[in-house]
Amino acid sequence: MEKFKLYKQATNTIPETHQTWPLYGSCLEKLGYLGKTVEVKVPTYNQNELLARIDAVSLCYSDVKQINLGNKHPRLLDRDLQKNPIVPGHEVSLTIVGVGEELASKYKIGDRYTLQPDIWFKGKSIPFCHGIDGGYRHYTKIGKEILHGDAGNYLIPIPDEMSYAAAAITEPWACVEAAYRMEYRNHLLDKGSLWLIGCGKSRQGYQLGDLLEQAIPREIVLTDLREDITKQIKDVCNIKKIPVYIKELDVVLNSEQLFDDVLVLDCSSATINRASKKMNKGAVLAILCGKPAEKTIEIDLGRLHYDNIYFVGTTTLNLADAYKQTNPRVTLKPKGITWILGAGGPMGRMHLQRAIEAKNSPDLIIASEVTEDRFESLKNFFLPMAEQHKKRLIVVNPKGESYRYSEVMSRVMEEGGVDDLEVMVAVVQVIAESLQYLAEKGVVNLFAGLKRGVCVEMDPWLIYGPKQVRFIGHSGSGLDDQKAVVEKAVSGELKPELSVAAVGGLNQIADGIRAMENRLFAGKIVIYPHVLDFPLTACSEFKEKDPGIYNTLGKGETWTKEAEEVFLQKGLS
Repeated sequence: MEKFKLYKQATNTIPETHQTWPLYGSCLEKLGYLGKTVEVKVPTYNQNELLARIDAVSLCYSDVKQINLGNKHPRLLDRDLQKNPIVPGHEVSLTIVGVGEELASKYKIGDRYTLQPDIWFKGKSIPFCHGIDGGYRHYTKIGKEILHGDAGNYLIPIPDEMSYAAAAITEPWACVEAAYRMEYRNHLLDKGSLWLIGCGKSRQGYQLGDLLEQAIPREIVLTDLREDITKQIKDVCNIKKIPVYIKELDVVLNSEQLFDDVLVLDCSSATINRASKKMNKGAVLAILCGKPAEKTIEIDLGRLHYDNIYFVGTTTLNLADAYKQTNPRVTLKPKGITWILGAGGPMGRMHLQRAIEAKNSPDLIIASEVTEDRFESLKNFFLPMAEQHKKRLIVVNPKGESYRYSEVMSRVMEEGGVDDLEVMVAVVQVIAESLQYLAEKGVVNLFAGLKRGVCVEMDPWLIYGPKQVRFIGHSGSGLDDQKAVVEKAVSGELKPELSVAAVGGLNQIADGIRAMENRLFAGKIVIYPHVLDFPLTACSEFKEKDPGIYNTLGKGETWTKEAEEVFLQKGLS
């Protein structure tokens, strides 16, 4: 293992040039030059900077989106990629190989880190792989943007005991972790903008309750409210010195104004749909109505996922009840029923693993998948894991075994319904059909990313009626989320490397992108940049291709630190 030991020490001479995969346009053919890497100079670093070796980069489906969209990607709209290309890749494991003089007391050669890629510096977003060249290369410079960013140091220390693959995969695991760490309001946004909308059918007798006690809006707009509630609001606002404006519905709808809180009192579904278009990022829309709706409403799934909008409601006449009747819950309900819809993909498998390994876990976990090979992989991998953790897991294929699926869901409804619906599929019809199985106070967590403007039609009675269903969604992760994942991995509570499905060398990145597009692997693909050329290989394929590596795999043909070391010993150039 001499070659690997020298690599780990990170004392080798840094070459003048290295290989990279720059993106020059909007398709896979624009990644690199003529389908190959591009040789460029290794970044130089000054006394306040570091040079890091990229030991592993995990491929993400957002890489596929970035490559296919190019400068049409929302984060690359102002960038001329032909003249100023960007290197993709944001899930990385790093080793420090160069230390600037002024950083010598804090860093040393051989220190290992992972990186939170959502980098903000002086109020500007410069993500690693969108604003800063990413991980599809050998080396990267670590400058002030990363070391002294708005959230602190975006480098996260990694112990030697953790494999390079595990360190890289802490980033997608952080996205999973973030989905269970979100925060939603059960009150108005302080210093926010509030819009209350009534209509001719609005009930009499509405009360403010303590709506204006916990938070004070900077302004309130009233539209078509009855005189009794209008007077209450004006009296309180006069004391608290909150500006109040009376505006017609169409005037507000045709304005540029957005609101942080929107309360709709007994209005039609059409009015709710129109009002929801005026929600700011992170806004709450509260539906107050005393009876079931006559028609469905539309909920923008893209905005749920990317903009964290939130819907609440109540049948009572207390405005504050809309927020407080059901407090936001983002963690899986202990001893409840969790359904992971579309569990067979890389992220779905992470959610499933987390549910099984969780300390305060659900009593029953349903994992559904319609793709046959992914369905079989779920059964083979996770049923033994669930048994080991003494968890009740049902893996079902709604398409391939429809009768059994119906039986399973009937049994779920007999037990009260689904408490947590974790959505991994971006198919509106499938999402809409799944809502019928929700329990009282069930939570729908939209993890799958859909474009803004993609809506699902649903009965709003689910939200404001006795079921009190809540919809949440999240995109990406933050520094604290990834630190939490690293802590779990170090403590042994989480094994990120179990997510690895296939590995390859730097020259195989394009093959990895195609594999994700074609859904060839159920788990994550990890590329080792300093192995220049190694065909993309599933863990199970090592049995035939390299028994030496295969014999170091873990239970269930899973990637291990030992397998990684043998792989690198054989593959390092």
